[in-house]
Amino acid sequence: MRKDIRIYIERELSDFHITLKEIEQVDDLREDILNESPPPPDGLPRGGEVSDPTLNRFVKLDKLTTCRRMNQMHKTVYAIKWVVDELPPEKLKLVQLKYWTRPQTLTDTGIALKLNCHPNTFYLWRNGICEAIARNLGLI
Repeated sequence: MRKDIRIYIERELSDFHITLKEIEQVDDLREDILNESPPPPDGLPRGGEVSDPTLNRFVKLDKLTTCRRMNQMHKTVYAIKWVVDELPPEKLKLVQLKYWTRPQTLTDTGIALKLNCHPNTFYLWRNGICEAIARNLGLI
């Protein structure tokens, strides 16, 4: 696997929980748009157009659902979840220590020591995890 792809995957792993929050916020916004009610009519005309609240909602929702970034975020989260859910406990611990611990106080060697493995084993596991996610994303 190319180094730039591994670095990209590692960044996505590190940002995994942030991405989940962003997806949740957009889903909440989508729910708000679906549940909003049109403003009450006050009898005064507002321009020459006929108001169509259903069409307005559809346009707002369409902007959310066609957003390339949202599609990519969903795809990335799914790929990471799929790989992480299949990991044995020691490799899951690697992901938690390396990518999901904030603030990060351990080096790669320190994480390897905590996992009771050789640093070379740590790098083999890390590369295997990144490669599996990259394959799910179609990057390799």
